[in-house]
Amino acid sequence: MIARGQCWTCCRHQALCDGRKPTCERCQTSGLECLGYGAETLRGTDDANAGPNQQIEPPPVVEEHPLPDSIRQSPTPTLYRRAQMIFEGLDYFNKLISPNVVSDASHFNPYIVNLQRLDSFPDHYVKVLVATAGFHRLMTAGPEPTPSSALIQRDIDVFALRSEALGALNDQLAHPGTQTSDATLLTVVALLITSMQSSAHTEWRAHLEGARRIIQLRGGLKKIIKDNPYFKPILIYFIMADVMGATTCSSKHEKMSVATLMALKYWEIEPNILRLLAATPNPCPEEIFQSIILINYLRTIARNGKLRKRRQSGTRMVLAKILRFSPTEYAARMHNFTGWKTNGKDVGFASSSPEEPHPLPTAPGPQASGTSSKSSPTSAGSSPNSISDQDLWFSVAAVYHAAALLYGLRTLVIDAEEADAALLLPETTTDIVALREEACRTLTDTLTPVFSDEDAMYRIGKLVMWPLFILGTEVHYRDSARRSFFVDGFTMLSRTMGILGPVGAIDELTHMWAVDSENREGARVTWDDYFEGRPDYIVF
Repeated sequence: MIARGQCWTCCRHQALCDGRKPTCERCQTSGLECLGYGAETLRGTDDANAGPNQQIEPPPVVEEHPLPDSIRQSPTPTLYRRAQMIFEGLDYFNKLISPNVVSDASHFNPYIVNLQRLDSFPDHYVKVLVATAGFHRLMTAGPEPTPSSALIQRDIDVFALRSEALGALNDQLAHPGTQTSDATLLTVVALLITSMQSSAHTEWRAHLEGARRIIQLRGGLKKIIKDNPYFKPILIYFIMADVMGATTCSSKHEKMSVATLMALKYWEIEPNILRLLAATPNPCPEEIFQSIILINYLRTIARNGKLRKRRQSGTRMVLAKILRFSPTEYAARMHNFTGWKTNGKDVGFASSSPEEPHPLPTAPGPQASGTSSKSSPTSAGSSPNSISDQDLWFSVAAVYHAAALLYGLRTLVIDAEEADAALLLPETTTDIVALREEACRTLTDTLTPVFSDEDAMYRIGKLVMWPLFILGTEVHYRDSARRSFFVDGFTMLSRTMGILGPVGAIDELTHMWAVDSENREGARVTWDDYFEGRPDYIVF
C-alpha cells in the first residue's frame, strides 16, 4: 500500500513527499506531473510487464538522510543542545584532557575518542567523558563574573549528564549479565581516572574497589588482558592507582591488605607489563615500581610478630634493590621510547640510531657503592625547555629512585620498632642520615628548575608529582620558605593542567606539617599517624 500522505510521483522517485493536496507542491516545484493520491493506476509506469489495467504497488519510501525517530518526530531544542554538548565535550576531551593522561603528548594517544565511531562506545562511558570535559572547562576558565543563561544551562546539563551516567552504570552493575562486562569495567576505570584528576578523596577509592571486584569476578588481570589485550591502556591505570594509592594511606587501612597482596602478582601478568607505566603521567621505572609494591606489602606485616624475620629480610632486600637501580642505564634504555604503539596493546621503541648515544652524567643520588655525583641534567642553570628526551628520562628515573628510597627508609626503617636499625639495612649501607640527605638533594636539584618555567612544568611537572610529594614530606614544618615552594608548585601545576589533583597534595602536606608542629621536638610520628583517620588520598 502507498504510504499515508505520499503522492504516486514521489513514491516512484523514492522522494520524501510533502503531502500537499490536491497536488504535491514538491512535484510542482520540480516541474513534474503529480499523479495524485489513492489506489489508482500508476500512469507512465516503466514496468514493461504491466498490463493496461494492472495496478502496481509503489516501492517503499527511502529518505535520503534518515534520522532517529526521536529527532525526526520531535526536533526539540533540548535534543539538539544535548547532541551539541556531547560532540563539543568529546572534542574538548580529545584536545585538552587526553594529552594529560599520556607521558608525552607527541606520542600516539589511545585515549582519544574517535568521533566517527562514537556509536561503538558505551553510552554511559561517553557521558562520563563529556561530564569530565565540562568540569575541566569550568575549573580551567573559572566561574563567569556574570554567567549567561546559556552558560548556566550548560553547567546544569553537565551535572545531569554525569548523573545519567552514574545511574546507567548502577543499572549495569545490578544486572548479572552486564555487571562484569567490558563496557562496565571501562566506565568504572574511566570514573577512577577522572575522580583522581578531580582530587576526589573517597570517591576514587570507591571506583578503585569497584574495578577490583569486577576484575576478581572475571578471573584476574592476567585473564582479562589475555582475552583482550586492547584493555592494557585502561587497566595500567588501575595498576598504577592501586599501588600508588597504597603509599598515601595507613597500613591499617581496611583495603590495604587486599591491595598489597594483589599487587605482588602484577609483574606476573606478562613480561614487562610494568613498562607500560612509562606511557602514563606516572612514568615510574618498572624496577622502582616493583620496589614500591614490596614496600607497601612489608608495611602491612610490620605488626605481625610471626612475620618479623620476613619483614627484616624483605626490608634489606628491597632497599638493596633500590640502591642497585641505575638512572643512567634506565635513560639509555628509554632513549628511543615512542610511547603507545598504534595498536594500543603495548609500548614501542624506535630503531636504534647508528650514532653513539649522547653521554650522560653520572646518576645523582645514593649509590650502592657509597659514591655519588651532584650533577643532574636539570640542575640549576640548565634550561628545562631544551632538555633532551634522554635527559628527561634520566631526570624521571633519578627522582623516582630518590623518592622510593626516602619512602622505604621512612616507612620500613625509621618507623620500625627495632632496637637495632642495622638489622633492616643492606650490608653496604649504615648511614641512614646521609642516604636521606643525598636523596633530598637529588630531588631538590632536579625538581626546582621544573617549577621555574611554565612550559617545562606542563611537560615535566605532571610526570613527577609523586616524587615532589615525597620530598614535601621531608620538609621541616618551621621551614616556611621550602613549604611555600611546594604550595606554589602544586598550585601552578593545578592551574596549568586544569585539574584539582595537585591541590589535594597541598592539603595533605599542610596536614602533615601541622601534625609535626603539634608534637614536641623529637617525638615519634610515623607514616601511619599522618594518614590514619583521614579521607583516602592519592597523588595524581
